[in-house]
Amino acid sequence: MIIEAVNLSKKYQNKLVVDSVSFSVEKGQVYGFLGPNGAGKSTCIKMLMGLVFPTSGKGQVLGKPLGDVSARMKLGYLPELFRYQEWMTGEDLLDFHSSLFRLKPDRQRNAGVLRRVGLLGQEKYKVGSYSKGMQQRIGLACALLPNPELLFLDEPTSALDPIGRKEVRNIILDLQKEGTTVFLNSHLLSEVEAVSDYITIINKGSVVRSGAIHDLLMKQINLKVTCSPIAEELFSNLKQHFDAELKPQGPDGTLYFRLTNTDSVHEIASFLISQGLELYELTPQHETLESLFLNAVGEGSAT
Repeated sequence: MIIEAVNLSKKYQNKLVVDSVSFSVEKGQVYGFLGPNGAGKSTCIKMLMGLVFPTSGKGQVLGKPLGDVSARMKLGYLPELFRYQEWMTGEDLLDFHSSLFRLKPDRQRNAGVLRRVGLLGQEKYKVGSYSKGMQQRIGLACALLPNPELLFLDEPTSALDPIGRKEVRNIILDLQKEGTTVFLNSHLLSEVEAVSDYITIINKGSVVRSGAIHDLLMKQINLKVTCSPIAEELFSNLKQHFDAELKPQGPDGTLYFRLTNTDSVHEIASFLISQGLELYELTPQHETLESLFLNAVGEGSAT
């Protein structure tokens, strides 16, 4: 197991910001860690990296207790709010970060990470002259220097254009093929959905969803139905008969069902026709990560 968190909790003074969070990450997974602002994500990441210690609970990273120095030397980390020395060149910055990992400066290693993030040839320029997107890329290059077994990425594409985001997605997938485990936090849910195998969603410091992303998204089906007008009594019968979340019929005759069973799609169509209604459209759609996320964090009050 690459990461194992068991009932991790963290208090700052009397405020509980992380409450009994548990999950595990296996080797080679891309693991999405999601939640609204203030949910406790950053605190969880800091505990996993040994930057702060839990108030209660326990965990392991790379088979070592949280904070173990030997494990930390095998981690890469791209923080969301990074600040690099503007007077350094890109090459100077890579050499400096290499020294933090107790690595000697190595031009070949530098060239490898620069090529991977699309900055090869830009290393002689000062970091202060880099665009925000280039600074994000050089940060990712720094995180890749130790050839990490586990890579923490906190909003890795927030400053990038669509082309840059696609390139980072490809980098993540290439790293996964090479056996690197990636722990990914991003508000760009489409990016997470495109690369992640498993996800955990936290809200107000607690886990509200966790599991294989494919299984979580297949649990719910959103069904769009367009038909002739439905009487109020029949609408009530629909909700009770199919035990579904159902939005009232719109002016265009559209109904939206939220189902947990694909078999219900055929049953709904048959039921509507049996009631003498004309059926114009029946479109089942599996849940997206965005809709799953919004429903999950909506279980508590807004943050």
